[in-house]
Amino acid sequence: MNIYTADIILYILLISILNNPLLNIFQAFGLNFIFSEILIGIILLFITILIHKFGFRRIWKK
Repeated sequence: MNIYTADIILYILLISILNNPLLNIFQAFGLNFIFSEILIGIILLFITILIHKFGFRRIWKK
């Protein structure tokens, strides 16, 4: 499996697990739905980049 395929699978898993709880938190603060989804996407992308740099790169060495 390619490292970027693992990144895509990880991102989809993070969306399916964390989207609803984070959306509920942001909606409780009174944020707009579209802005909340954009903010969740940015947060999950940041988490994916961190896991890619510090996790997957150690597993898949070039």
